Amino acid sequence: MKRYTVTFEVIGQESRAAALDVPDREFTLEAALAHACRLMAEGKNNVTIGDADGHSISGGDLAACCKGDKRLTAKLRAEPLPQ
Repeated sequence: MKRYTVTFEVIGQESRAAALDVPDREFTLEAALAHACRLMAEGKNNVTIGDADGHSISGGDLAACCKGDKRLTAKLRAEPLPQ
């Protein structure tokens, strides 16, 4: 089964330095999307879902998948919903 990671940017209060918060666990596609959507709803910056093959999704495409306007594929592409 293919596994995915979810990352987001953390900006320090004093240094303003940014670092990626990488979880120590991997997710199924559905769980990764749910986790990424939750992080975006909490206001986290630069939320990204990635896989071991180098595919990733973030920004407007990920937001569209969270809203249900598009569907997320296993290769982390946002595709139009079937009609």
